[in-house]
Amino acid sequence: MIATKFAYEFGPNRENRGLNSRPEHIKQMTEGSLKRLRVEAIDLYYQHRVDPDVPIEEVAGAVKDLIQEGKVKHFGMSEAAAPTIRRAHAIQPVTAVQSEYSLWWRRPEAEVLPMCEELGIGFVPYSPLGKGFLTGKIDETTTFDSGDLRSRIPRFTPEARKANQALVDLLGSIAQRKQATPAQIALAWLLAQKPWIVPIPGTTKLHRLEENIGAATVELTPDDLREIERAAAQITIQGARYPEELERSTNL
Repeated sequence: MIATKFAYEFGPNRENRGLNSRPEHIKQMTEGSLKRLRVEAIDLYYQHRVDPDVPIEEVAGAVKDLIQEGKVKHFGMSEAAAPTIRRAHAIQPVTAVQSEYSLWWRRPEAEVLPMCEELGIGFVPYSPLGKGFLTGKIDETTTFDSGDLRSRIPRFTPEARKANQALVDLLGSIAQRKQATPAQIALAWLLAQKPWIVPIPGTTKLHRLEENIGAATVELTPDDLREIERAAAQITIQGARYPEELERSTNL
């Protein structure tokens, strides 16, 4: 299954020119993606971010046309608010919603997850390991290159990392008991929430990929889940998850 995204406009040197989800641009981007991916159809086509300048009905309509043409098989959305997803779903059924979700970012639980369950939409949590923080491999002394997004994220300041270590300690204590790693517990927690939740941890290392896959064999009992819930409720996560300019483009 191949998933890719549309939403941004890029210049000749791949510079990001901002959001552009006008129907004609979506169709232009689709042709480029099909050519680069060397496929006849994109299995799952996500709108990367909601474009406030283009009605979501027009976006969904453009994807519906692409599905009817056989160039796209399924429509997805990313970081969209529940009312927006509903409006899009009424035009072209949404197959999956990809948004950040983990033990340290739980906003989707309020509106998006109940709506997904109601409408039969799958949910794909990105950053299920908190951009690496929930693995236990990052602490207040870790340094990030200037090109690393985490160097600009308030949640990754040394002070915030020190305060948020309590969540990693919780995962570590459960992991020790389960003979697993903190990352595996974080992923197993997501997998235990709903059968239609499929996290997508990112990695560049084979042994981390194998570790992540191993999370599927970690069983968290109802008692384990209640323990995690009780302990997590006592921890207040410090720091915003994105710089302000990036957060503005989410939950629209």
